[in-house]
Amino acid sequence: MNEFKVTLARIEAVEQGELGNQVCAVFHIERGPIGFHVPIFLSARDFDDTEMVQVAKSSLHQMFVDLADQSKIWKLSPAELTRLSNMNLRPSQ
Repeated sequence: MNEFKVTLARIEAVEQGELGNQVCAVFHIERGPIGFHVPIFLSARDFDDTEMVQVAKSSLHQMFVDLADQSKIWKLSPAELTRLSNMNLRPSQ
């Protein structure tokens, strides 16, 4: 399986909101022909510039850990994949 290519696309200050000044680190994720962006919002007052990228990477990792945990019930066993593959419900042409 192809590995993901993850790059930090940009970091930008976000207008002050309820949580105070924020920074948005946007990661670009690619795998084969598919690519998408994931924004990570961080409090600007909690970290200095040198720590921001490390914290953003850690937050991105935790986001995908949480997503993997929430989607465990979707995982199909090899037997289920075979059973679904053998079900030919498409009309013949």
